[in-house]
Amino acid sequence: MEPPDGNNALSPSSEAEDASKKSRKPYTITKSREGWTEPEHDMFVEALQLFDRDWKKIEAYIGTKTVIQIRSHAQKYFQKVQKSGSNEH
Repeated sequence: MEPPDGNNALSPSSEAEDASKKSRKPYTITKSREGWTEPEHDMFVEALQLFDRDWKKIEAYIGTKTVIQIRSHAQKYFQKVQKSGSNEH
């Protein structure tokens, strides 16, 4: 049995160190930010009532926003509704 000298290439700690050294891809915005138009928001609210939180169906219904954009909008929308105490949706 070899003494633990830290130079063993198979030691779990060296694998963890290697994994942490991998560089991440830089974050790039693929589209410029666009706000939600009133018709898009109205469609979003309708789609929420029709499809609940099925983001793919809502994406297809709205047609101009991605699932990521819709989820982000939904998060902000639900916070706003909760803050106002309204039972919309």
